[in-house]
Amino acid sequence: MDHHLNRCLDHLWMRPRSTTKELAEATGVSPTELHTFIKSGRLSSSSYSNLTYPCESCGHDTRSGRLCGSCMGVFREAGKPQPDPQAPARQVIVKTTTKMMYTSRHR
Repeated sequence: MDHHLNRCLDHLWMRPRSTTKELAEATGVSPTELHTFIKSGRLSSSSYSNLTYPCESCGHDTRSGRLCGSCMGVFREAGKPQPDPQAPARQVIVKTTTKMMYTSRHR
């Protein structure tokens, strides 16, 4: 495994803009093993900007984390609390220095 990593690092030293696919073809290291190196931080995707691995949700390329940007957005939106359409609107009173302002806001 260290031999494979050294071959990858040697190749990236000479060709730092190589993609993951190009690196796999040039070194003979499997893409799965390269993905493991990148995820573990042994091959830094911040130093070598074209190194990617698949998103765990959709399989598109990502450079960090477990999910790509679009899947992260979907999961973030799904995690937000949804307003209850049956709940009555609450009245919010906001006090300022001289006046009182009444607003209606759904929560």
